[in-house]
Amino acid sequence: MADEKLDLKKPGSVQPFLGNFAMSKDGESFHFTELNLANKNIDTLAKTIEEAKEVYYCYLTGNNIAEPSPLKELPNLIHLDLSKNKIKSLTVFQSEENLVNLKYLDLNSNQFKEFGAFKCPKLEYLDVSFNKLEKVNDGWTGLPNLRILKSVDNKFKNMNFIKGMPKLEECYLANNNIASLEGYSDIPSLKKLHLRRNKIAKFPEEMAELPALEFLNLRSNQIENMEMVLKLFATFTALNDLNVINTPVELSFSSMNVFLAQLMQTQPKVKRFCKVEVSDAHRLEAVFLGKYKFNKREEERIAAEEKAKAEEAAAAEQEG
Repeated sequence: MADEKLDLKKPGSVQPFLGNFAMSKDGESFHFTELNLANKNIDTLAKTIEEAKEVYYCYLTGNNIAEPSPLKELPNLIHLDLSKNKIKSLTVFQSEENLVNLKYLDLNSNQFKEFGAFKCPKLEYLDVSFNKLEKVNDGWTGLPNLRILKSVDNKFKNMNFIKGMPKLEECYLANNNIASLEGYSDIPSLKKLHLRRNKIAKFPEEMAELPALEFLNLRSNQIENMEMVLKLFATFTALNDLNVINTPVELSFSSMNVFLAQLMQTQPKVKRFCKVEVSDAHRLEAVFLGKYKFNKREEERIAAEEKAKAEEAAAAEQEG
C-alpha cells in the first residue's frame, strides 16, 4: 500500500533498498554504493541505517523525517537528498566530525527555523530553499568549498549570510525579502547571482566588488532608472548578462529594442540583456539611436540659437 510506513528499526529493513553494487574506491572490496529510500513514508531514521554505512549516495526525499542525526553513521556519503521532509534539527551538519566527505546536500522544503552553522568541510552544493528562513545561526562562518548555494523562497531581508565562501560560483536567492544589494563578503568567485522577486529598490553608495560576476538577475525588483543600471556595470566589471525585466526602469521604455540600444550607448560589451542575446542588429540600432539623439540635440540647439537671435532682433527694433 502507498501509505504503509517503512519501519527502519527492524534489522535488515535497509538492505532491500541498497543498489549499484561496485568495487570500493581503494579496489580492495565490493559493496553497494546507493541507498534509495525516497517516498517510503519514513517517520524516523534508526541505528539500522548502519547497514548502509558504505554507500556514497543516499536518497530520502519525500518522507516525514524530522531528525536526520543517525545519518552520521554513513561516513562515506558524498550525495544526500533530504528534500521534502519535516526536518527541524540540523545538528548533524554542524559538526566538522560528521559527514566529512559530503559534497551535495539538498534540504529544500523542510521545517527548520534558521540557516544553520553548516560545517561539512567538503560541501560543494547546498539547497535550503522553501523553508521560510529569516534567521541565521550565530555560528555560521561560511563553507570553504561551497560552489552552489540555493535559498529560494525564504524570508531573508539582507545578504549578510552570503559570506566566507571563497569558491562560491552560483547563488540563488529568488523570492526573499532582500531590500538592498549589500552585506555579502568574501565571495570573489561568484559568477551567477539570482535575486528575482525581491524588494531591492536601492544600492549603497559603495557596493562591494564581485570581480567574477557575469550574470545578475534582478527581475521584478524596484530598479527605478538607468542610472541604477549603469551603476551595476560600473561596479561589477565582468558583468555581461543582466535581467531587469518587470522593473520600473524596464517598463518606462517603449520597447526592449530602445532600452537595449540606450544601454549599449555606454555598455557595448554586454552579451545578453533582459534575456535578449545581443546581435549585430542590436548594435546597429544602438548606432542609429546615437545618431538620432545627436541630431535631435543639434536641432534643439539650432532652434534655441535662432530663437535667441529673433528675440535680440525684436528687442533692438523696439529700442530703435
